[in-house]
Amino acid sequence: MTIVTITSDWSFDDYYSGVLKGALLSVNQEVNIVEISKNIPSHDVLKEAFILSSTYKHFPLGSIHLMCVASEPTPDAKMIIAFYDGHYFVGINDGRFSQIFETVPVMGFEIISESKFSTFMSYEYFALALDIVVNNKFGELTRPCDIKQEIVRRVVYDMNSITGRVVWCDSYGNAITNIERSLFDKLRGGRDFTIYAGGPYIKINEICRRYNDYPAGSIIALFNSKGFLEIALVSGNLSKIDNIDSSTEVRIKFK
Repeated sequence: MTIVTITSDWSFDDYYSGVLKGALLSVNQEVNIVEISKNIPSHDVLKEAFILSSTYKHFPLGSIHLMCVASEPTPDAKMIIAFYDGHYFVGINDGRFSQIFETVPVMGFEIISESKFSTFMSYEYFALALDIVVNNKFGELTRPCDIKQEIVRRVVYDMNSITGRVVWCDSYGNAITNIERSLFDKLRGGRDFTIYAGGPYIKINEICRRYNDYPAGSIIALFNSKGFLEIALVSGNLSKIDNIDSSTEVRIKFK
């Protein structure tokens, strides 16, 4: 059974998700459709990329992942299929793939379609992508293309500091950063440290193990199950109280 995942910024009241699911089932009634998220902020492809990069490895090899945020193709940003790490990814070729893949594939496959322009075309391309992958129609319905690359905002560090950023605030308001535990442990070397977030206001001097290690109202830092530094307000919503978002810089200074 082919697994197809959907990551979108479509709300529960929109008809887009229903149209796409119907189109996919019309191609293959045995397809297993899984919605990873439909809570992505409108047009926020960076958050789409973070969610997908954090989840795709937990699906079986050969799964097809549809990137439905800001997904309408244009002459300058075509819909393509990319194969990476045993998975298929379908989305607009606008640089977002470089936010997901550690090494971008050299080539992608541009989907060839005769569909007439409309305000909602992407579902036809996604359904066609399913047909291409399941029935191996790459030579018939695609053409090779280069995958556009975009400069990815990575962590910057030296022996005495690490500077990263918040990449996602979850439904509890916890701020997840792109700073990995392996880098933190490597540079720390047993030294004391201070974590700064959102300017000079948030200062944290230790890493805790669990959310409930501290009383309600405490601002804490911990490494989550994916190994990324996370800053949270115990029993509260940090992102609302301190206006933390994906533009917030996080810096660790070692003493």
